[in-house]
Amino acid sequence: MPLFWLSIAILCTVGYHLVLKVTPAGVSPLLSLMLTYALVTLVLGVILLLAPGAFDWRQELRQLNWTALALAVVIVGLDLGFLYLYRGGFEVSLGALVTQSAAAMLLLIVGVAVFREK
Repeated sequence: MPLFWLSIAILCTVGYHLVLKVTPAGVSPLLSLMLTYALVTLVLGVILLLAPGAFDWRQELRQLNWTALALAVVIVGLDLGFLYLYRGGFEVSLGALVTQSAAAMLLLIVGVAVFREK
C-alpha cells in the first residue's frame, strides 16, 4: 500500500506543477486559489460523508489543534510561491527540482536535529 500512495503523491506532484504552470497569467492568483480551496473543501466534505465507518464530529473536532491552521498557512505559501515563481518565468523543469532539493536538505537537518532520525 505505501507504493500506491507514493505513486499518487508523485503523479499529483507532477500534475500540481503542470497546472500551476499553465494557469492563465491574467487571472488573479488569489481568486484562482480561493476557488481552488473552495472546491477542495467541497470534494473533501463529500469524501468524508461517503467514507465508511462512524464519524463523531464532536470527538473529531476536539482532536484538532494548531497543526490544521499551520498547514493551511503553509499550503497557501506553497501555492502562491510556485504560482508566482512560474509567472516570473522560472522553468517548470527546474521549479520542482530546485525547491524539492533545497527542502530535502533542510528536512534532513530537521529530521536529525528535531526528530532524532538516523
